[in-house]
Amino acid sequence: MKKALLLMVTLFILAVVLPAQEITIQDSQPYAYAYLECKGSYQQIPEKIGVFMQSFFQQGLAPLGNFFGMYLNSPGQVKEEELQWRLGFPVAADAAVAAPLLKGEFTATKIAVCLYIGPYEKVGDTYGKIFEFIEKNGYKTAGPCIEKYLDMNPEAVKPEERKTEINWPVEMKK
Repeated sequence: MKKALLLMVTLFILAVVLPAQEITIQDSQPYAYAYLECKGSYQQIPEKIGVFMQSFFQQGLAPLGNFFGMYLNSPGQVKEEELQWRLGFPVAADAAVAAPLLKGEFTATKIAVCLYIGPYEKVGDTYGKIFEFIEKNGYKTAGPCIEKYLDMNPEAVKPEERKTEINWPVEMKK
């Protein structure tokens, strides 16, 4: 009982002290990235991270930014087995990437950005707010969203303190 009360008080304090999830529209620069193509349930993420990391570092690739997940569709659009997603790192444009990894280019020039703080399992709750902001400000989505995982060692960070930056490509409505 004491632990539950302490947790409730801590969460209340964090809600008051931490800033609200601010969403902004920012300019973005194109970048190359190495990635592992994934399909199906997000329950595979831990296993696929292991596959990606092993391949990435065995190939001698160097990350030029944060590890990320790119989500090409969502559970609200397709069945779980049809989910398409990528795990990756930004890399140098001239990086030589070999199977099982692929190389892509992120080309969006404007993105909606939101810093989410909390457990990875609940980041999806923020997407409705971002989509509403995009629509309300005269934009529309223009590509898959990216979750940049900002903690170098997420296992060393309490789930409620983990930081994820959500980037969603946008363009002005016509």
